[in-house]
Amino acid sequence: MPPSIVALIPARSGSKRIPHKNIKELGDKPLLMWTIEAAKASKIFHNILVSTDSWEYLEKARGLGIRPAIREKELAEDSSPDFDWVRYTLESQPQWTSVDAFAILRPTSPFRTADTIRRAWLHFLNNQPCDSLRAVE
Repeated sequence: MPPSIVALIPARSGSKRIPHKNIKELGDKPLLMWTIEAAKASKIFHNILVSTDSWEYLEKARGLGIRPAIREKELAEDSSPDFDWVRYTLESQPQWTSVDAFAILRPTSPFRTADTIRRAWLHFLNNQPCDSLRAVE
Protein backbone atom coordinates (compact mmCIF):
# COMPACT_ATOMS: atom_id res chain seq x y z
CA MET A 1 0.00 0.00 0.00
CA PRO A 2 1.44 3.41 -0.94
CA PRO A 3 2.24 5.76 1.93
CA SER A 4 -0.37 8.36 2.82
CA ILE A 5 0.79 11.95 2.53
CA VAL A 6 -1.01 15.14 3.50
CA ALA A 7 -0.32 18.61 2.11
CA LEU A 8 -0.35 21.28 4.81
CA ILE A 9 -0.65 24.82 3.48
CA PRO A 10 0.00 27.44 6.16
CA ALA A 11 -1.92 30.64 5.46
CA ARG A 12 -1.75 32.95 8.43
CA SER A 13 -3.37 36.34 8.09
CA GLY A 14 -0.87 38.44 10.04
CA SER A 15 1.77 39.39 7.50
CA LYS A 16 3.24 42.73 8.50
CA ARG A 17 4.95 43.67 5.22
CA ILE A 18 2.06 42.76 2.92
CA PRO A 19 -1.22 42.53 4.86
CA HIS A 20 -3.29 39.50 3.84
CA LYS A 21 -0.67 38.49 1.28
CA ASN A 22 -1.93 34.90 1.09
CA ILE A 23 -5.20 36.01 -0.51
CA LYS A 24 -3.81 38.89 -2.60
CA GLU A 25 -4.17 38.47 -6.33
CA LEU A 26 -1.09 37.35 -8.27
CA GLY A 27 -1.89 37.32 -11.94
CA ASP A 28 -5.44 36.11 -12.18
CA LYS A 29 -5.84 34.32 -8.83
CA PRO A 30 -5.14 34.60 -5.11
CA LEU A 31 -1.63 33.65 -4.00
CA LEU A 32 -3.09 30.75 -2.00
CA MET A 33 -4.67 29.24 -5.11
CA TRP A 34 -1.35 28.78 -6.91
CA THR A 35 -0.20 26.38 -4.19
CA ILE A 36 -3.55 24.59 -3.96
CA GLU A 37 -3.57 23.99 -7.72
CA ALA A 38 0.00 22.64 -7.72
CA ALA A 39 -0.80 20.33 -4.79
CA LYS A 40 -3.91 18.99 -6.53
CA ALA A 41 -2.13 18.56 -9.86
CA SER A 42 0.72 16.63 -8.25
CA LYS A 43 -1.74 13.81 -7.46
CA ILE A 44 0.39 12.57 -4.55
CA PHE A 45 -1.68 13.85 -1.64
CA HIS A 46 -4.46 11.96 0.07
CA ASN A 47 -5.65 15.22 1.62
CA ILE A 48 -4.85 18.89 1.25
CA LEU A 49 -5.44 21.20 4.18
CA VAL A 50 -5.12 24.94 4.62
CA SER A 51 -4.13 25.83 8.19
CA THR A 52 -5.16 29.37 9.04
CA ASP A 53 -5.96 31.74 11.87
CA SER A 54 -8.48 33.66 9.75
CA TRP A 55 -12.16 32.90 9.26
CA GLU A 56 -11.96 34.82 5.95
CA TYR A 57 -9.14 32.55 4.74
CA LEU A 58 -11.06 29.54 5.98
CA GLU A 59 -14.00 30.48 3.74
CA LYS A 60 -11.66 31.14 0.79
CA ALA A 61 -10.13 27.68 1.19
CA ARG A 62 -13.59 26.10 1.29
CA GLY A 63 -14.49 28.04 -1.85
CA LEU A 64 -11.44 26.54 -3.54
CA GLY A 65 -12.56 23.03 -2.60
CA ILE A 66 -10.00 22.55 0.19
CA ARG A 67 -10.59 21.50 3.76
CA PRO A 68 -9.52 24.30 6.09
CA ALA A 69 -8.40 24.00 9.69
CA ILE A 70 -8.55 26.99 11.98
CA ARG A 71 -5.61 27.43 14.31
CA GLU A 72 -5.21 29.54 17.38
CA LYS A 73 -3.67 33.02 16.99
CA GLU A 74 -0.63 32.13 19.13
CA LEU A 75 0.22 29.44 16.55
CA ALA A 76 0.16 32.02 13.75
CA GLU A 77 2.64 34.63 14.95
CA ASP A 78 5.82 35.65 13.12
CA SER A 79 7.84 33.62 15.60
CA SER A 80 5.55 30.56 15.83
CA PRO A 81 7.56 27.42 15.03
CA ASP A 82 6.23 25.16 12.27
CA PHE A 83 6.39 22.24 14.68
CA ASP A 84 3.69 23.74 16.91
CA TRP A 85 1.08 24.53 14.25
CA VAL A 86 1.75 21.27 12.38
CA ARG A 87 1.25 19.21 15.53
CA TYR A 88 -1.87 21.21 16.45
CA THR A 89 -3.31 20.84 12.94
CA LEU A 90 -2.69 17.11 12.66
CA GLU A 91 -3.98 16.42 16.17
CA SER A 92 -7.14 18.43 15.46
CA GLN A 93 -7.88 16.15 12.50
CA PRO A 94 -8.18 12.65 14.03
CA GLN A 95 -8.19 10.94 10.64
CA TRP A 96 -4.73 12.36 9.96
CA THR A 97 -2.89 11.30 13.07
CA SER A 98 -1.87 8.11 11.30
CA VAL A 99 -0.55 9.63 8.05
CA ASP A 100 2.86 8.46 6.92
CA ALA A 101 4.15 11.87 5.86
CA PHE A 102 3.20 15.47 5.33
CA ALA A 103 4.45 18.28 3.15
CA ILE A 104 4.41 21.93 4.08
CA LEU A 105 3.63 23.92 0.95
CA ARG A 106 3.86 27.65 1.60
CA PRO A 107 1.66 29.95 -0.50
CA THR A 108 4.64 32.31 -0.77
CA SER A 109 6.14 29.96 -3.37
CA PRO A 110 3.49 30.37 -6.09
CA PHE A 111 5.66 29.19 -8.97
CA ARG A 112 6.30 25.74 -7.47
CA THR A 113 4.92 23.22 -9.93
CA ALA A 114 3.18 19.89 -9.52
CA ASP A 115 6.24 18.30 -11.13
CA THR A 116 8.52 19.83 -8.50
CA ILE A 117 6.30 18.42 -5.75
CA ARG A 118 6.33 14.95 -7.37
CA ARG A 119 10.13 15.02 -7.80
CA ALA A 120 10.61 16.01 -4.16
CA TRP A 121 8.32 13.17 -3.01
CA LEU A 122 10.17 10.61 -5.15
CA HIS A 123 13.50 11.89 -3.87
CA PHE A 124 12.24 11.52 -0.30
CA LEU A 125 11.00 7.97 -0.95
CA ASN A 126 14.17 6.89 -2.73
CA ASN A 127 16.57 8.24 -0.11
CA GLN A 128 15.47 6.35 2.97
CA PRO A 129 16.07 6.31 5.83
CA CYS A 130 15.56 10.06 5.89
CA ASP A 131 12.91 11.73 7.96
CA SER A 132 12.65 15.07 6.22
CA LEU A 133 13.38 16.90 3.00
CA ARG A 134 13.50 20.64 2.50
CA ALA A 135 13.54 22.13 -0.96
CA VAL A 136 14.52 25.77 -1.40
CA GLU A 137 15.60 27.77 -4.38
